[in-house]
Amino acid sequence: MYTIDKNAAREAENFSSFLTETGKYKGKFIRAEKLVSTNKGTHGVGFTFESDSKQTTRFDIWTMNAQNEHLMGFKTINAIMACMKLKGVTVAQGEVERFDYTTKQSFKEQAEVFPELVNCPIGLVLQKTEYEKMRDGRKTGETGWRLELTAPFEAATEFTAAEIMDRATQPKKLASIMASLADRPLKARPVAQPSQGNYGYSEPPAGHPANGGFNSPDDDLPY
Repeated sequence: MYTIDKNAAREAENFSSFLTETGKYKGKFIRAEKLVSTNKGTHGVGFTFESDSKQTTRFDIWTMNAQNEHLMGFKTINAIMACMKLKGVTVAQGEVERFDYTTKQSFKEQAEVFPELVNCPIGLVLQKTEYEKMRDGRKTGETGWRLELTAPFEAATEFTAAEIMDRATQPKKLASIMASLADRPLKARPVAQPSQGNYGYSEPPAGHPANGGFNSPDDDLPY
């Protein structure tokens, strides 16, 4: 009934509940939370993605500033919607999971969410990216690694958003993206900043509002 798979046997000891590596993943969002930054009023969406292997990662996409001017993340949200064949999303009250770093316990609370974006199949290309850590609005001189969204794609067909909008007959863009994908380290080593200046909020990380290749059409949607 079973034949030994040596690689599977090795990987059983190395399984993590978190996604950590650059790659192409299929799964679903289990959290799509409306975000508004406290100091500057920047709007965004906070995502928790769960892969088909039940591993998770979190990232934020910032879409509009306080003046409702579009940021690059606005294109990414539209690309995600295209890959899910959605024509719009609405805000509703829902339950989200938090983590208390003091008690080391997870808990749930009510928040504004986008229910249409949750539990719908989606594919993501994620890139392991090095970033400078911040504390109280200043750089600490330390670095870390996180996964950032490079491009979404339709899980069932592997079409990208642009291919869906252009009514492509074969998925080709994803292979091109994967061929050039690699971890992205910082180009220069960070230096800690003195504890003065702007405290609290820093601008959304540059890698989070990734452009997913979405081109807004002028005519009817192809779905």
